[in-house]
Amino acid sequence: MTGQKKEDTLRRLKTAVGHLKAVERMVQEDKYCADILLQLQAVISSLEKVSNIILENHLETCLRAAMRRGEEEEVIAELKTFLKYKN
Repeated sequence: MTGQKKEDTLRRLKTAVGHLKAVERMVQEDKYCADILLQLQAVISSLEKVSNIILENHLETCLRAAMRRGEEEEVIAELKTFLKYKN
């Protein structure tokens, strides 16, 4: 991964880490559950965005190269694995 996608991924990961640290701090301080859940949702959202960027990059680079090498069955199996864990 290079360029803008790498920068976006790293920025979003740092954001997710910040949100997760806030969740940890909120739990330690016995904050209101609804507030913790809202902050936790921010973590999940950040990680979903990271996942989407990495998947997009993988499709555009690694899987494209595998298709060119004639590895269609491997690509299909890999995509099925991603889809199984996507939701």
